[in-house]
Amino acid sequence: MTQRLHGIMNGDDRSVSAGLARLGLALLEPPYRAVIATRNAMFDRHLRRGARLDQPVISVGNLTTGGTGKTPMVIEIARRLLACGRRPAVLLRGYRAGPAGSDEAVLLETALGDQVPVRADPDRRAGAAWVNRVHPDVDVLLLDDGFQHRQVARDLDLVLIDATCPFGHDHVLPRGMMREGPRALRRADGIIVTRADQVPPSDRDVLDRRIQKAAGRAPFAHAVHGWAGWVDESDRQAEVDTGRPVLGVCGIGNPGAFEAALRRATEPGTRVMAFRDHHAYAPDDLARIAAEARRIGGPVVTTDKDWIKWKQLDLPDGLRVYRPVLRIEFLDGADRLDAILAEVTRR
Repeated sequence: MTQRLHGIMNGDDRSVSAGLARLGLALLEPPYRAVIATRNAMFDRHLRRGARLDQPVISVGNLTTGGTGKTPMVIEIARRLLACGRRPAVLLRGYRAGPAGSDEAVLLETALGDQVPVRADPDRRAGAAWVNRVHPDVDVLLLDDGFQHRQVARDLDLVLIDATCPFGHDHVLPRGMMREGPRALRRADGIIVTRADQVPPSDRDVLDRRIQKAAGRAPFAHAVHGWAGWVDESDRQAEVDTGRPVLGVCGIGNPGAFEAALRRATEPGTRVMAFRDHHAYAPDDLARIAAEARRIGGPVVTTDKDWIKWKQLDLPDGLRVYRPVLRIEFLDGADRLDAILAEVTRR
């Protein structure tokens, strides 16, 4: 999602065109809300039922569109399951899959390797059938972005709330970024606040109370997306001269969080070019990026998700590209998460 659209949704953009856009989007919000409410009511009243799969199912999802850190959290949970002797697999939709597969699937496969099968299929039941056929030793399934995918029953429903934009500008689509209203959190078995370090503790306390009111329970954990180093174009550990400006480039759901982390790690003068989420990069894009990097006299920093697409293109001569190594760290609640995972996988 572009910064321009964020400005329209959150009211920062006070232009006449933005006001007209907000009015038009607001007119479409009630019909969308009604459709979602009807769908949820059918599941709540058991007129529709989620299919029960062969293994325990752990869903990791969110309330808003993109940008809460679901994929890094799925990677973290998969690693925790491996550490306690489980054999997890990941099922995901595979949004906007390109020739190399979806961005998220490639990220998961790269991070988890052969230890964790990854299957991208809009039909999660079909994905689970593939896992059972090809990897019969799998004993727990992780649904990436599964909160709204109620066609599959789950044994644990985890929801992530991004502290920097927790309730999608307080509107559902298309006026805001929420897929459904805050009361949907009552379906969740547990809530984790992500990017909890990017807001003051007082704001975090206010957010916890708001979640408590909407969900009937407080978050059980608060996590941060730490940067634990850098890698270069060859995936080798690298050093980035953070004493000079760099050019950050991203096409992700929450570009503001990437920008904030980058500015904390680099000197003033750093610039960020934000493309829309899942942007399909073209050679012209990379040429513009290279020209801007030359102008500011620094290297380029991008995300793993963006790099998946960049490396399929010919990089302009002299363009140096680095990516931060992401690591999920818990301010609190890590032990509780481990206990919950152990309990679910024993069933």
